Formats: sequence, C-alpha cells, structure tokens
Amino acid sequence: MADYEIIKPKVDLRKKIKILPNSSGFDPVAKAEQAMERLSLNFGNWMRDEIAKLQFSWEQAEKAGLSEENLDKLFRSCHDIKGQAHTMGFPLAGLIAGSMCDLIENIPSPDKLPVELLRKHVQAITAVVKEDAREEDNAIGKQLAEKLSVLAADYIAQNTETDPSKNEG
Repeated sequence: MADYEIIKPKVDLRKKIKILPNSSGFDPVAKAEQAMERLSLNFGNWMRDEIAKLQFSWEQAEKAGLSEENLDKLFRSCHDIKGQAHTMGFPLAGLIAGSMCDLIENIPSPDKLPVELLRKHVQAITAVVKEDAREEDNAIGKQLAEKLSVLAADYIAQNTETDPSKNEG
C-alpha cells in the first residue's frame, strides 16, 4: 500500500470567471466543457500516438543501449505520457509512466538502470492503453501500477544509498 494518497480537487471553472451583465445566456464554462467533450473523442488516438513514440524510443534504447541520447528520448516519451495521461483519461498509464520517470531520474548512471524493469514499464503502459483501462479502479491495472511503483522505489532506494565508508574520516 502506498505511503501517500492522491487527492484530486474538483475544479469549478465557474469560480474563475466573471459573469457579465447582459451576456444573453452565453455560458463560457458550458462552452469549454462542450469543447473538451468534442476533443475527448480523440484522446484514445492521441494516447496511442504517445505509446508508439514510447515504443520507438524503447526499441532504439534496446538496440543501441542506454546512451545519454537514447535515455533522454525515452525519458521525454514517458514524461509526456505521465503528464498527459490523466487528462486523456488514462490515469493508470500516467502512474506507471511516473514510476518509470522516477527510475530514470534517480539512478545516476545509465549502466545501473534495470533494463528488465524499464521494459516491464513500457509493456505495462502499452497494455493499459491497448486494453483501454481508463478507470483508476481497474483491478488489474491498479495492481500492476502499484507493483511497478514498489519495484521502482525499492530499486531506487537500494541504488542511491550513500556509501557509509565515504563518510568516515
């Protein structure tokens, strides 16, 4: 179980606008919500495009190794998914991408990165989107995201601890 709880505040856009007198029934919030509804029809396609970019970056990293350049491309791909997934209706993909970002950010040397664990993250993100697991309470997706997060956190903790012998003397 996670040591934290994610609280998502409800955003009430009506508190952010000024209603003008004589606006003849124009409701900017309703218009914005309608626009989001129209855009949301494309969210699945956009996420599949992001997955294709992630898979391409991963394939390049597997073929040529985790060079700084390949690692940067891989990180940008998973970071984009992390940032966009919730808005596009794939919060579990975002959680998994976040744990992958944590690995890349917190392991100082590319040669110390756990290739198999990175592969599992890419596969899991792909599966969540492919299976259209959009709900945060999707039992299998949630369990997968939590397990990968724990594995990543454990790996980071084991590989970023300071060497006690360096603190002597």
